[in-house]
Amino acid sequence: MILAGLLVSRGGAMAYGIAIEEAGEVELYRFGRSKQIFRGPKPDLRDPYISFIGGSEMFGKFVLAPFPQLVGRSVGQTCVNLGTPGAGPGFFLKDPVILETCSRSATCIVQVMAAEPLSNRMYSVFPRRNMRLRKVSNVLKSLYPQLDFSQFRFVSAMIRALKSEDTEAYKVVMAEQRSAWLARMLELLEDIETTTILLWIKPRGYSDFDQVVTQEMVGVLSGHVDRVLNVEINISEKTASNLSGLRKDTEWMKREAHAKIAKAISRELQVVSI
Repeated sequence: MILAGLLVSRGGAMAYGIAIEEAGEVELYRFGRSKQIFRGPKPDLRDPYISFIGGSEMFGKFVLAPFPQLVGRSVGQTCVNLGTPGAGPGFFLKDPVILETCSRSATCIVQVMAAEPLSNRMYSVFPRRNMRLRKVSNVLKSLYPQLDFSQFRFVSAMIRALKSEDTEAYKVVMAEQRSAWLARMLELLEDIETTTILLWIKPRGYSDFDQVVTQEMVGVLSGHVDRVLNVEINISEKTASNLSGLRKDTEWMKREAHAKIAKAISRELQVVSI
């Protein structure tokens, strides 16, 4: 199956949230039941391939060649980048076409995605636009009676306000986020029927309070995948201080970061294939 694609210039790519300083054109294509926009080059799924699912870091809006594309060049195999800006695990559970594509791949790289863009008992997000806030529960309103939740359209803005307003109350929110995330990630891994590598991209310098996903949570998932790969990316102190809420702005994911991640994944794939 060859997917329909489109080629856009850097200026045109800005409409899809891509802000690349490098010269060149960006190839995008629509795929899956939701017809979501993904980064190219468009793959030919008739040949053996490696699939990648994840969030903003994997989509790579600040680079011409995201790390799945670099891995493809390194290992000489088709790599399908299904990374989606702002996606949580719930996004992929809603699309059986994407899940089937992952299951048919030789190996699937599953990113440890953010816990915030995921519906839980505190708030819900839109299934195709996980960054968009859909509804806030009465439980969350009772935790923050002083806040007017009608002002929030995006989860990231709400999360920043919750943390700033009452850190103790936010710990209750965080506990629910963690519970929902773990359940959905386990469900996602169960639905992918192939060799899986769990990829955790960790920005070094990020505050423990802002890091909803913990080592313990990833440890729970480790028993449901074939391999776990941790890659730490150094970020400046100034950048770290701005990574509040949903790390929506992944500007720290520049060429050097993608190259480091691609190198680590390429090595891991060699171990899996032995």
